[in-house]
Parts: sequence; C-alpha cells; structure tokens
Amino acid sequence: MAIVIGDYNRKGGVGKTSSIINIAAQFAMNGKRVLLIDGDSQTNLTQYFYEGDEDIFENGLLRKGVDTLYEVLEQDLNIFNTIYSMEFTARRKWGNRFRKVSCNLDIVLGSRDMDYYGTEDAGILKEKLKVVDDLYDYIFIDFPPAHNVVTMMFLVACDYVIVPLHLAKNSSAHGYRDVIERCREARDEYGNKKLQVLGLFYNNVQIYKTDQKMMYEYSMDPDTKKSMRLFDTTIRHDYSSIQISEADRQPVCISCGNSDIAKDYKKLVKEMENRIKEERVE
Repeated sequence: MAIVIGDYNRKGGVGKTSSIINIAAQFAMNGKRVLLIDGDSQTNLTQYFYEGDEDIFENGLLRKGVDTLYEVLEQDLNIFNTIYSMEFTARRKWGNRFRKVSCNLDIVLGSRDMDYYGTEDAGILKEKLKVVDDLYDYIFIDFPPAHNVVTMMFLVACDYVIVPLHLAKNSSAHGYRDVIERCREARDEYGNKKLQVLGLFYNNVQIYKTDQKMMYEYSMDPDTKKSMRLFDTTIRHDYSSIQISEADRQPVCISCGNSDIAKDYKKLVKEMENRIKEERVE
C-alpha cells in the first residue's frame, strides 16, 4: 500500500519542486517503487523531466493530446494510463571497479489548466490513486504554492506532508502555521484523519551568512525544533550541482552523486523513512 507524501508551503521560491524531485529519486535509488505527480500549474516538475522531449513539448508548451493530471480529473481518465516512466543510470566507483546505479521514476504530468480546475469532490484524487495503490511504495505530489480547492484535494489524498523552508525567507516559516491549519481542515472537515505533517527541513542553506545562522540556531533550540517537527538534516546550498542537475535533467543522486547536496538528500530520506516507521508503530 503506497504512502502518499506532498510538499506544501504557500510561500513560493523555497525549492519545493527541486526538493521533491530529489527526495523521490533518492527513494527510488534505495529500491522503492515511486510515482511523482506534478500538481502545480507552473509545471516545473514536468518541464524538468520532459521539456526536451518533442513528443511531449512543442515550443515550450505541452502538445495537444498529451494526457496530464488535469485530464485524469476533468475527463475521468484512468490515472494508470497517463503515467510516464523514466530510468536514470550512472557509474559509481566501488573499490577498484565501477558499478552501475539506477533509479526508476514514474511520473504523472502537470498542466497549466489546473489553474481552472475546480471540484466539489475533494476526495476525487484519493479515489483515482486507488488504482495504482499496490504498484508503488511511495507517491509524491508536488503542491502549488497556494491554498484552494486543488490543494485541499491533494491534502485529502495525502498521508503526510513535508514542508521545505528557506532560512533567508522568514515568510516561508510563517507559512508553516497555515500548513497546520489546512491539515487540520483536511482532517476535521474532509475526513482525512490520518494526515500528518511528517516534518520540516531547511533548503538551500548558506549557514555562513549571519542572518541564516541566527535563524538556524534559534530554530534548533530543542523545544522549538520539536514543536516544529524539524528534521535534523538541512539541504545545503550547492549552485554548481543544481545547475548540472537541471542541465542534464537528472536528479542529483545521478548527476552529482558525490556532491554535498546529494549526501544531504540521502540523509533526509533516511530520516523520513525512520520517522514514518516511528509514526506507524505508534
């Protein structure tokens, strides 16, 4: 049975999409069966993987006839029939030899038309995902930076949300309170009693900067950290690796496997797995 995780922060520019791509890829690298859903009308996740694919994009726009999440919801399509698969491979030195590493990701494309999607059935995506529930260990949903009927639909479909934060943007932390309220709404008014905030993590961290260091140290106070459910792992700023990843259209665990940022995502995924195990035992 798949565990459904969404990334949610109403503040834009905190690295939601790049984070969920690299988290999902690391789970896949660890041998998990992973589905990624692009739920953001900006379609950054879809562009990251497929903008260079002429069968899917034409002049920077999705070709007509390409099925996306919007068609799944609006035209009542079977989500299974809209899934695209990608395999990423790399060579890693292992002792005196090289070995092949790989990760496989399945993807449901996003659409700009999601801006116009409205539904009175907040449980529609949850029902759609039942078709593929046994095919995956994890399903990740890239949320838009907003709160509307679409984000509530995503919250109803999720078991957990993760919240990326940016130390240089105080408003990204303030948005956490809104995440808590929306999760409470999804539980109390829409019946998703199991929905929880799995945790928060800082992204694009430059701890050598005074303002970031002060905010980081404050938030790492044990009581503050516990109340905010902050993960121990932070994702460090790594401009070079991100540029390579985006140019190659490959997650950092493939394109820059020995980089600091790849190591950070590996640690974060391990923390997520452990926290999920703890939550489910309780």
